[in-house]
Amino acid sequence: MAMSSRTKRPRKRSRVLLVGIVLVLLGIVYTAGWFAAANYATTKLEHAFDGDNPLASALDCPGMRMSGFPLHIGLNCTKVSVNDSRNGISGSSGAFRSSAEIFRPGKIKWEIDGPAILQTSTGLAGAFQWDSFRSTLSLGMNGVDSSSSVIQKLQANLTDALSGRVLRIDATESRTRLQRDGEDLVGTARLTGMDFGQDDRNPDLPPMAAQLDVKLLGQARALDIEHPEPIELRGLSGDIRNLQIDMGQGRTITASGPISIDNAGLANGTLKLEIGKVDAWRDLVIAAYPETKDIARMAAKGLKAVFLGQNQGQVTLQITNGVVVLGFIPLGNIPPI
Repeated sequence: MAMSSRTKRPRKRSRVLLVGIVLVLLGIVYTAGWFAAANYATTKLEHAFDGDNPLASALDCPGMRMSGFPLHIGLNCTKVSVNDSRNGISGSSGAFRSSAEIFRPGKIKWEIDGPAILQTSTGLAGAFQWDSFRSTLSLGMNGVDSSSSVIQKLQANLTDALSGRVLRIDATESRTRLQRDGEDLVGTARLTGMDFGQDDRNPDLPPMAAQLDVKLLGQARALDIEHPEPIELRGLSGDIRNLQIDMGQGRTITASGPISIDNAGLANGTLKLEIGKVDAWRDLVIAAYPETKDIARMAAKGLKAVFLGQNQGQVTLQITNGVVVLGFIPLGNIPPI
């Protein structure tokens, strides 16, 4: 009996030792696999930063490092810079952080810090700040299937270098989403608590809510991982499936219809607009911009004539080579993009 217990003890020790060796080997293999995956991700990102991305932009990610071991794979940068020479856009932002669970690599979460600066070759510049900017990517076989972002307390200042005019836009919350729809790309956005200002003026306007649902034709490959096709602004065509603007108290505008940008950068489109509470819109514009009262009254009178005397109705917004006409009322020009 004593002999039997003595022989069992070495066997137990050998089993424990074997299990320990197996666990160590698995740990080594797992660690090697994690670093191999991190190296692969870094290589792919370096290709993307060299211009192999949806905008064909050269990106810079100083201080790039991988993190998250053992259960996540993450990429961190001290800042991000972009140079889109194709569309004449350059800019930079604050620190960037991303993370994917090792067992769910198809879902990536990332966030970026402000401030961000954007400049264009047309003289338009933007400065942006926010409390938080978080996004989630869902990957499929060919690339990104969908992307959603949430920005809290967005502040934007847009400056026209030619005129020196400054437009300020604030939003309590901004939600955006991009997803594939066959060969097309669908984008949606919702902004709440929007507030506007121009130059040093803060017009007396209530907070605005806006929604947008747009389809860009033939642009799904912009979300491919391997050699994505960049989005060309000139020659771009799409369909505004739904645009809603709500200033409260029944002051609403909805729009839908095709829109495009020709090879010269000029916008074209035919949008069906539905406007509610024309008189309330008129009073709102006059209160915010008293110097426009004559134009506002004339526009409201013209719209009500189109609506057969009603205070709401439908009208066509026609854009032809950048020239914008609402019904028979000329509104101005959209500069080339």
